[in-house]
Amino acid sequence: MKRVSESWKPYFLVFSVLLLVLTVVGDQYRPPLESADHDSEASHNHGHSHDPNASSESPKTLDEAFSQAPDPGAIPVDPVREHRMAKFHYNEGNKFLNKGDWKEAVRNYDMALHHDPALHEVYINMSNAYLKGQQYEEAKKTLDTLKTQAPKNPHLYYNLACYYSLTHQETASLEALQQSIRLGYQNPNDAQTDPDLANLRQTPEFQQWVKTL
Repeated sequence: MKRVSESWKPYFLVFSVLLLVLTVVGDQYRPPLESADHDSEASHNHGHSHDPNASSESPKTLDEAFSQAPDPGAIPVDPVREHRMAKFHYNEGNKFLNKGDWKEAVRNYDMALHHDPALHEVYINMSNAYLKGQQYEEAKKTLDTLKTQAPKNPHLYYNLACYYSLTHQETASLEALQQSIRLGYQNPNDAQTDPDLANLRQTPEFQQWVKTL
């Protein structure tokens, strides 16, 4: 290898220093590389834009939206089918009532009302079942419910007369019985044989009234 002349040594030294300075300055102005983490995040967000003015809904707002949305799996109520199911359970309740099983009768009457709350005869026979089971307060509640729906139902007042008689409220019993007759109860002679009206029949007021029938 050819050796550098001694006369070039000062120039070579200056050139080396200048080259070192340029290298340092160049590193300071070099644009930074994107990190691997940033590249990874960008790849995950590919295809999704971000609007800085957009607001995300809170979980509460979403819950409210779902609660108010219609249930796509809900089955539309068929009034004809519901009435038919109510009649079925009503008839089943009558079978149990005739057998003396008042609890099973009430269970079926309750299912009947679940399908059709406006089936008035269910309330009548349900109150009969409660009276048979000596569940007097439940019988009264059942009749009071019917009274809000059909205040002129003659069977309603006849069963109220039975309830009042069984609970030794003879005056109220007679008034209810008289009301049932005025509203068209078709078997007034039942009052003279019905065991639920035994307490009422012992009163002078009833004995006097029955003569007017």
